[in-house]
Amino acid sequence: MPSTALRLALVAGLLAAPAAAINENAGTAGFSFLKIGVGARAAALGGAFTAVPGDLESAAWNPAGVFGVQARSAAVSLTRYVIDTQTGFLAVGLPEGPRMWALSANYVTYGEMAHTDEDGQDLGTFSAFDMATAVTAAQKVWQDRLTLGGSAKWIYSGIHDYSSDAWAVDLGFLIRGPVAGMTFGGSISNLGSVRSGFSEGYEDALPVLMRAGVSHHPAHFPIPLMLSVDFTVPNDNDPYVTLGAELQLAGGLYLRPGYSLRQEGEETLGLSTGGGVEMNNLRVDYAYSSLPALGGVHRLSLRGRI
Repeated sequence: MPSTALRLALVAGLLAAPAAAINENAGTAGFSFLKIGVGARAAALGGAFTAVPGDLESAAWNPAGVFGVQARSAAVSLTRYVIDTQTGFLAVGLPEGPRMWALSANYVTYGEMAHTDEDGQDLGTFSAFDMATAVTAAQKVWQDRLTLGGSAKWIYSGIHDYSSDAWAVDLGFLIRGPVAGMTFGGSISNLGSVRSGFSEGYEDALPVLMRAGVSHHPAHFPIPLMLSVDFTVPNDNDPYVTLGAELQLAGGLYLRPGYSLRQEGEETLGLSTGGGVEMNNLRVDYAYSSLPALGGVHRLSLRGRI
């Protein structure tokens, strides 16, 4: 049967290892797929997405950010991750009076893996699968200056015949800044408890992420521009800063560079880039980033009215 060590090795290679020699808490939280950034737009911006309003993919970053989506909409994002791993995200936004509702699902598949016994005998293959589903609500309060949001989530992780699941909530806010075009945001993700672990008497901790950020649309710039900065504090790693910029070019074209100071061992994630095109209420976004020693990551997102 697949051992706990095999599962941990897989996850460590993708996510937990980034700070193994840096932070003593590295690798102490389970459900590590929740730390993989969702969406091409956010990834191109380096992950600086906490204070960006009006996007369905914000459900995975700051639930308050789904407010501002103007009509019933859907978003789909696919990511070709490292090795044979693929991730996906699907969200549907449902405006209802002064409140915005969103339903979303985030999943990761790890491909087929060799299954051997303790003596190395071939027993075929097995697979692993992670998923989180969420119901999100966001609403403006306090003279329309403050937006509050929250998500209730069910989280599942399975490998071969073993599985673990948990319940959690995300909480977030957006507030207008003192300068026109400026927005401050903050969120805390994956607050909850594990309902059942992979083995009796053992339950992984959830990867809690605290984020604070600011976005700004400078006035009098020759073309529409958004700048964003995030500060993220995970419960199983060192804090880090991410930065991004979004330029809206002629004809509905977008260009997005970003930079992440998140450590991967002794290296930082560094530069990311991407762009998008919007036409007839449909937007297509692409992002490229890389993980040191593991290779490039390609993301594609589609969003539009339904």
